[in-house]
Amino acid sequence: MRSRLLLIPAAICAAGPAYATAVYLTGEKAQAILFPGATFTRDFRVLTDEQMTLIQDRSRAQIYDRTFRLWKVSTGGWFIVDQVEAVNTTDTYAIALDDNGIVTGVEVLACMPYYDRVTEPAWRAQFKGKKYGDLEKKGEIINVSGSTRTAEAITAGMRKVLTTFNLLVQQPSP
Repeated sequence: MRSRLLLIPAAICAAGPAYATAVYLTGEKAQAILFPGATFTRDFRVLTDEQMTLIQDRSRAQIYDRTFRLWKVSTGGWFIVDQVEAVNTTDTYAIALDDNGIVTGVEVLACMPYYDRVTEPAWRAQFKGKKYGDLEKKGEIINVSGSTRTAEAITAGMRKVLTTFNLLVQQPSP
């Protein structure tokens, strides 16, 4: 899995702890938490310009990378990794969806430690049961005080992921 974090020059990372991203989980650990005992089949999709425009319009979220990183899970469902830009850093998170595109779990893989309250289980649990179209109303996901921008970025990213999954997997064009 390619990370945009590698694109940050070393001089910026060395400038101070405000730009340091903390890694909380690897992708493999997130897979084991979200889908214990399962195996994963990579099914990456590359978005066309038209798909990118449609997804950005529907989700109101920016797409930074054309590659939609998803894996089909042997026990059913999908494992997806996404990244969002928030508070001078890139936050990485993993999403578990069932075969109907309903969120069954979210794990934060990496984010800035000063804004890491999004790693709290109670905040992440708000996404469980959500599907495409459910995150349209403001306040649907309650922000975390002290991590508001990160929470908003991940919520927007979740809207983007659910929109992309709906378009590419649930309603693929012929």
